[in-house]
Amino acid sequence: MPSVYDIYETKNYRNRIRIERTVNFEVGVRETHLHVQAQGDFTAKAKDSVFRYRYQVEEYLRQHPAFREASAPIQIYASAPEIVRYSDLSCRSTGVAPMSCMSGAIADFVGRDLLSDSSDLAVSSGGDSFIRCSVPIEVHLYALGSPHHERLVLALPVHKKALGISTYAPGKGIHAVTVISRSACWAAAFAKDIGMRLARGESSSSVFDRIESYSDVGGVVLVADEKVFVGGDMVLRSAN
Repeated sequence: MPSVYDIYETKNYRNRIRIERTVNFEVGVRETHLHVQAQGDFTAKAKDSVFRYRYQVEEYLRQHPAFREASAPIQIYASAPEIVRYSDLSCRSTGVAPMSCMSGAIADFVGRDLLSDSSDLAVSSGGDSFIRCSVPIEVHLYALGSPHHERLVLALPVHKKALGISTYAPGKGIHAVTVISRSACWAAAFAKDIGMRLARGESSSSVFDRIESYSDVGGVVLVADEKVFVGGDMVLRSAN
């Protein structure tokens, strides 16, 4: 059985997000490793947030270990902290395991805490990123093993509200599934669902039909070897 401290599926990769005129810093607590871009070095505040949310999740997992071990959404207790309820709601949108959304939830909650200090902000927890930016930004997409690795650039316009980007690398010929959604947590749920279906052999046409039914998916980029599939209104170009 994994340690209670292993509170989510760790993604040892991330997209490269470029925001002009920001400070880059890292925050690490146990297996949680955040990369943050903000209008100042808020390492101490970000680390306090990570400690607080990890403690809440760890305590819930000690009392209810079935939540960590579940392969599909399960009933949660009324005493569950907000971050657990948030992850549960996200996973129910697709039926993936609750803990597969927790990395995105950490990014979202830490990002939300930092918004009062920085109007331009990106908080990345592995492949899951919380973003709010007053200027257009570029995201170099992760797709290790494909010739398109970090060569595809997603150009995002100014967004008044925060959004989430998640990349999932399921393997089996699927190098990366990247999803834009309302939050990193929701994006993680959709990316995991799409990636798992493709890895299990479900046809791309069937999966894209399913994506069309997801009202909370703003766009999808699928990289499989040299092939790239794009869904939604997205601006994608090759890196210079």
